[in-house]
Amino acid sequence: MSDLNEHIPAPDEPSVPELELDETIAPRPEEDIADVLRAKPDLGDHSAHSG
Repeated sequence: MSDLNEHIPAPDEPSVPELELDETIAPRPEEDIADVLRAKPDLGDHSAHSG
């Protein structure tokens, strides 16, 4: 059985896709932390109460 989304490379195309430019650089630790924090919804009250 074949996958319907399977990509069959053209004769002039490599069988292994090339990495995009930004995929060759490892993420910085703060990017991983930001991803984790974005994954959780921020339900806090952020309204400004000034008097």
